[in-house]
Amino acid sequence: MPPRASTSRSTSSVDEKLKHLEHHSKYYLVGADLFILIDTTIFKIHSYFFKREAKNFYTKLMDPVSPGDEKRGTSETNAIVVESVTVEEFEHFLWVFYNPRYDIYEADIKVWFTILRLAHRWAFPQVTEFALREIKRREDEIDLVRRIVLYQNYNAPAEYLVPLYAQLCARATSPTDEETSLLGIEQTLKVFVARERIRSSGGVSPLPSGTRETDTYPAISSVLGLPEYHGSPFDQQEATVDSTPIVKPPVAGKKNSSGRTSGTK
Repeated sequence: MPPRASTSRSTSSVDEKLKHLEHHSKYYLVGADLFILIDTTIFKIHSYFFKREAKNFYTKLMDPVSPGDEKRGTSETNAIVVESVTVEEFEHFLWVFYNPRYDIYEADIKVWFTILRLAHRWAFPQVTEFALREIKRREDEIDLVRRIVLYQNYNAPAEYLVPLYAQLCARATSPTDEETSLLGIEQTLKVFVARERIRSSGGVSPLPSGTRETDTYPAISSVLGLPEYHGSPFDQQEATVDSTPIVKPPVAGKKNSSGRTSGTK
């Protein structure tokens, strides 16, 4: 019967590994109960945020490796190892929960896409929705087609995608070679079909007179296989305001030789 490895030797091995690890300078929190390891950095954070919302994080990462084993993430020695994420990216994600200015969330749009990617990966629905709202506020910082591709990659709702596709299909110029490369051939062909459907004569001709962008949404959704979206109340209100005729104030009449003002009785 082979000799058993001594407990002291295995403990020594664990201690040796821990020597090469470092606590995160900001997110190694007193009173926290969840240990995360990224590269050589250990985070100690509150499991509450992950238990409350995450659907994939706990089910895939937290369960013991085998029955009877200690649950992962409860100490430094069995910290949850998170791969394909950098320390900086995880910092950005945690900032959503630990931002000291809970009413101010100002960050570069690239940071918000990082947050969106991780929220989507670990199934944090509320964080996903929050990141999408923040990205939409800054979306003009990214080219139209890049926005479309990024939104599609993270399963953004129709209210984000349909208006962007409507802009692409309504503009005078068709997708460029670079945009075609980003969209892919299949999706680009659908864009051309949608462009023809919402025009009277196809090509690069403008939309029919009086056509509002929201009028194109049903065709866009149908051709591109997107959920139906008919525009927000703000879209409808904006369109109504734009179509309201301008009423000019009456012009005062000139006095004639009799002293009366013309145009009055």
